[in-house]
Amino acid sequence: MQGFIKTLFGDKRTLAVAGGSMLVALAVLHSPVAAWAGLVFPACLLAGAAYLARH
Repeated sequence: MQGFIKTLFGDKRTLAVAGGSMLVALAVLHSPVAAWAGLVFPACLLAGAAYLARH
């Protein structure tokens, strides 16, 4: 069962990157430049994937 949970959710770094990306996108959505949220979220995920690839 532990292998299934690790495959489904990853580890703490993966969850932190996903959560951080969502928080940044949410912050951009509630700012004056809300139209940029569609570009910020994928960019954050891409940067997070690069970080995860190194660690």
